[in-house]
Amino acid sequence: MISIKVILFVLYLVFCHKTTPVSHPIRFYYQSIKGLLPSRFRKNKDVTKFNSFNLDSPDKLFKYVTWHSRVSPLEIDLFMHKNNSTYFVDLDIARTKLLVRLFQQYWWNAYENKSGEFGKIQNSFGNIPYTPLGTVQCSFKRELTIFEKYDVNSRILAWDKKWLFVLSTFTTIDPKTKGKRTNAIALTKYVFKKKRLTVPPAEYLGYCNLLDEKNEEINARNYDLVKHMIDTGDLDALAEEFLKQT
Repeated sequence: MISIKVILFVLYLVFCHKTTPVSHPIRFYYQSIKGLLPSRFRKNKDVTKFNSFNLDSPDKLFKYVTWHSRVSPLEIDLFMHKNNSTYFVDLDIARTKLLVRLFQQYWWNAYENKSGEFGKIQNSFGNIPYTPLGTVQCSFKRELTIFEKYDVNSRILAWDKKWLFVLSTFTTIDPKTKGKRTNAIALTKYVFKKKRLTVPPAEYLGYCNLLDEKNEEINARNYDLVKHMIDTGDLDALAEEFLKQT
């Protein structure tokens, strides 16, 4: 006979697995492994040149990569809606899925040290650039309710000599029209780092065969939408002024 405690524990894992301890790193590494390993086991394929998701041509640069989820009971706020802070946790996982898949061959190239820039260190995850966040902005359009299914759709939006900008949208299905509706829109500013050195986006975009003249033109138009995220000097000065007053 299965005890009530076991049943409750199983139900907790089923409905609240997103909010259990260490669930965030588990989901992060799951997406990383799922995005990297498929190309590793393809025979007669150079993993530093081959993308197992077929995201290796200029027409794929702005393609959305979708991550599916559902609102957990422990994510809701006092209004019985998904808490705003939990959107940012979801964005971590959704953006990881995008970047790992889109730049799959670039990660393996760094891992194997094909260029020799890491000296004699080969087959090391320490060679892979890390991707710290610079800024995240989110606009909330429509609430998400408990147990509601939703998608987080992420794509490259623009870039400059330092920053890579990712657009993400939270979408659900309208029960009346059966069409998609937008619940939230987020913009993320990333920088790729090799040790202390910044990797220009043109380097990894070009390596993965994602650049052409048309995409450069699209980037020039999209960049106007995100250039306000570049300079945070005024905010930095305001924060420094506050510190002096306290």
